[in-house]
Amino acid sequence: MTPIIKPVAIIAMAVLLTACAGAPTGGPESTVADRQPPVPASEYRRLLTEAQTLSFTLDFDALRRAYSESEEYNPHGGIRLTGLPEAYQSVEQSDYERCLRYVDEVLANNYMSLEAHMIGVVCSGRSEAHDREDLHRYMVEGLMDSIERSGDGRTQESAYHTITTSELRAFVRLKGLEVLEQSIVYDQQGVYDKMQVRDPESGSEYPLFFNVSQQFAHSVENESASLE
Repeated sequence: MTPIIKPVAIIAMAVLLTACAGAPTGGPESTVADRQPPVPASEYRRLLTEAQTLSFTLDFDALRRAYSESEEYNPHGGIRLTGLPEAYQSVEQSDYERCLRYVDEVLANNYMSLEAHMIGVVCSGRSEAHDREDLHRYMVEGLMDSIERSGDGRTQESAYHTITTSELRAFVRLKGLEVLEQSIVYDQQGVYDKMQVRDPESGSEYPLFFNVSQQFAHSVENESASLE
């Protein structure tokens, strides 16, 4: 797997402990509240902690799967999070310190935003924040590798599997492709984002398919729940 980053922050697990009430000598009998066991971390949070410590053994397929099954799952993955447009704008203005502040804002809400980590690589590199660059690069390479191993994108049957809009957008950007057209297509196996892309270097144009069934189903499910 390719390069990338050092931990931004290690997520601490909250442990709930009840206080022991001590009784003064000769006073009424003291009572000791039952100690509560530590709150178990979700599988996603456990794997995310590995990601933030740059684990060499982290399974990014498992991380993405756990995220998509967690209560924290955001099918947009960054596109609707405050800070992402401002981060892009900061890059255009060459204000890399400001860029990193907005990247932090996005990742505080969604550490799985591939776009935010992609921008973080650029801004940390330009501002010579090399520890941060390693951290963001680690996530970009791990997420990209996981997506690339899911298919080749040339047909619906071999479509890349993406779990968020942020993954899809960042994947196309990192591949250096220009999007000419975009449409949603369906078959009995799922829902696909079909993109007609152009390779600027070779000039070749071809369709790329992304299986977006995961985020589509989640969005429909949430919309149905809101109508109940």
